[in-house]
Amino acid sequence: MAKDSKKQDKVFAEQITNIRPFEFNENVAHVFDDMAERSIPFYKEVQKMVTTLALTYFQEGSVIYDLGSSTATTISLISQGMKDHDIEDYSMIGIDSSAAMCHEAEVKLDSVKADKSKITIKEGDLFDLPIENASVVIMNYTLQFIDPLKREKLIRRIYKGLRHNGILLVSDKMLQSNTDSSRIFIENYYDMKRSNGYSDLEISQKREALENVLIPYSVKEEVALFRNCGFEAIDMFFTWYNFSSFICTKKNDEIGDY
Repeated sequence: MAKDSKKQDKVFAEQITNIRPFEFNENVAHVFDDMAERSIPFYKEVQKMVTTLALTYFQEGSVIYDLGSSTATTISLISQGMKDHDIEDYSMIGIDSSAAMCHEAEVKLDSVKADKSKITIKEGDLFDLPIENASVVIMNYTLQFIDPLKREKLIRRIYKGLRHNGILLVSDKMLQSNTDSSRIFIENYYDMKRSNGYSDLEISQKREALENVLIPYSVKEEVALFRNCGFEAIDMFFTWYNFSSFICTKKNDEIGDY
């Protein structure tokens, strides 16, 4: 099927004289689905895996949170999964700081005929909105955009808001501990983007825009962060060169104040 030219990512296709820091504005939100599918390795497959895990660990009567919910792709898939499994006692909350993303999310939920009586999309700061009675919290490529000095505070809030045996699902771009492997991983990543139709100009300009905006951790640092915030059961359920996904399960009922 041919791509809708109106939705195709051309944000960095033309030469930009003064490249500004990347932001999830209206221009990005409008083409975000195409951008994600062409820029994130195995994006659709990871979404399917996240959906399966969310449905597996969901506890009836609880809340599923999607932090950095963007255009509500994940929420739409889980909503369909709930319908397929005849599950009715649930609610989902998507939180995103971008008004443009929240608008696109509402449009998508309407287009897939999701049960919006059970879904709330909130525009706001992840640190301002409560996380309560959660059995599943999802952060798909969101944590990497959070100020590193604030990441522990956020993960502790998530941990405290989870039920016992609740899960946190995180996918992120990662740093490598070895410079040689880092170079090779990045080269393969850029080859993937080229194979998906991005030019070297687009790759270069987006990389510059993301500098100091997307700040990756190494796998060791990411796991240490989860463990320091109370998660003891931490496993990786997907990895591809410099991208990884984690499932963190809450096994303790209490953790210190955050």
